[in-house]
Amino acid sequence: MIPLARKVELGQIADPRLNPTFKVKGAAVVLHPLEIVSLANLGECVGSLADEADAIVAALDELFSGAFG
Repeated sequence: MIPLARKVELGQIADPRLNPTFKVKGAAVVLHPLEIVSLANLGECVGSLADEADAIVAALDELFSGAFG
């Protein structure tokens, strides 16, 4: 599970390496790694981004390595 936000709700994406965009059921969604997700708010599983693992890991690496300088 990863936190995603609808791209239309975020507007301009300042750093696409940190916030890559994916398509889920035809909708553009953005990885939003700082978003806190409550398990109580999760809906049903609508798909898998397993094929996008490299982009997801790269974004998290950018987040963690950038945080320390």
